[in-house]
Amino acid sequence: MIQLRKQKIFQILILSLLSFLTITSGKVYSQTPKTTPSPDSIQKIADNLAIIDKSFTSIAFFLAKALIALLSILVIHRIILLVTYRSSQLVIDNFTNATGAEELDAVLPGLSQIAREKLIRQMKYLHLRVKQHIIKIAPNVYRPTDKLPLPRTTPDQRLGDLVNSLNEFTPDELDPVVQLLKVIFPPYGTKVSGILQSQGDDHRVIGITFEITDIEGRVASQLYTIWESSLSKTEETGDDKSQLALKDRFRRLLPTATRWLAVELARREMIASVPFIFVGQTRKHYLGKIYNFFGVLNQANAQTHGSFFYNLAIEDLELAVELDPDWYQAYDNLAETYSFLGRDTKGIKSINAYQKAIAHYEQALQHAKNPATKCRLRLGKAITQLLTGNKIWIEAARQEIQNLETEIDPTNNKLNYRLLYYFACWYAITASVERSSLANSLGVTPPGETSALRYLSYSLARETNPDFWEWTEKDPDLAAIRSHIPLIKSALSQKLQQQPELSTLTGEKFAQTITEVLQAVNK
Repeated sequence: MIQLRKQKIFQILILSLLSFLTITSGKVYSQTPKTTPSPDSIQKIADNLAIIDKSFTSIAFFLAKALIALLSILVIHRIILLVTYRSSQLVIDNFTNATGAEELDAVLPGLSQIAREKLIRQMKYLHLRVKQHIIKIAPNVYRPTDKLPLPRTTPDQRLGDLVNSLNEFTPDELDPVVQLLKVIFPPYGTKVSGILQSQGDDHRVIGITFEITDIEGRVASQLYTIWESSLSKTEETGDDKSQLALKDRFRRLLPTATRWLAVELARREMIASVPFIFVGQTRKHYLGKIYNFFGVLNQANAQTHGSFFYNLAIEDLELAVELDPDWYQAYDNLAETYSFLGRDTKGIKSINAYQKAIAHYEQALQHAKNPATKCRLRLGKAITQLLTGNKIWIEAARQEIQNLETEIDPTNNKLNYRLLYYFACWYAITASVERSSLANSLGVTPPGETSALRYLSYSLARETNPDFWEWTEKDPDLAAIRSHIPLIKSALSQKLQQQPELSTLTGEKFAQTITEVLQAVNK
């Protein structure tokens, strides 16, 4: 019907046009004979116009279909990209003020942003440590993501927004199918909420509480509070806390708080990435290694971020022992952690920590098989016995050291550097005791200090890892010789440049080279 109407309209227009031209032609050119168009010619013109109209309509429909097809391809491609490259999200909410101090309300956004920036730095460091751990002990099938989820304030809803937009254009019959995309591929990751807290109306102790929840709800939520040191002065600078503004105290607490948060996020991510094909004892064995890794990490954190990390390390290591009770390493690290805790506490708490350390060293010795490992464990136990102050244990420790020194050759290049390092720790601790003796009051260098520096040089020459070299200046066991360590490291670095083969030397040649290093620093 529409087509017939169009044809009639065209016919009327053509007839009107021809009539107008005929009349006009008759008025202007009277000498020209009048001609009347035949109905056939008019019909032919109308048919041609109809064909042209139909062609234009077909072209328009074709272009529209092509455009729709192109847009559909782009939308499908976009969906595939969003699904394929979907990664774990880390959503960090702004802090909530629960201290009752209104002065903090204005600085909450700033504190939240500082926390995110510090968290990023902590996560990058831990990401490298985790990768090193995976390279060393992880199974070949275990390949967690290399992408580091960066903190954001809101979840990534790009896929959900795209699905909602599609619902407005797709037929009603396809709406359920489109909505399934949001169900099958929901956002996943972790959400962290932070709360600023304080104890007492005078805010004598402040803390930051973190609530960690899984966006999908597959992992149980966790709540933990990092409290400020109860000491009246800050440990870093000795400043009186009462003289600091509340916002500055929270800013000082952020490094410790974000360190804990970074470790916990890394642990959750690592455990969640363990392949599902790991079942039974295989799964327990590897989970034990994961908890042992984070136990050692928290033990190191306690040296720089607060002694409460020792308790976290103990929790991780005890779980590692429970998961893999036949593995000596977890007992070893647990004993070392208790030994460090004993040095960090006083009174009965210190004695109890040392006793637990000795007990765990004995358990580690029962499960260790390598002779060199057993020597190192015996050394660790002797160091802990020395620290107890108990005369019976001290005498037993000295006898053990004498036995060990007769059993090993410290110049042997096959000797583990950690064993040499433990000897250095033993003699450094004895040097701190010797400092109060008459010999030291007369200006004589304690014998333990000389032996400690020699064994430390042996150890550094065998292991040139930068992390190990850096740790030697932080280890509390080496406090008695800490002032000499930079000189030793400098002289040893020069010697290693001159003799790159130093780490592989053995016997008298190795001992003589180390003697030259010690002489260079007058030790």
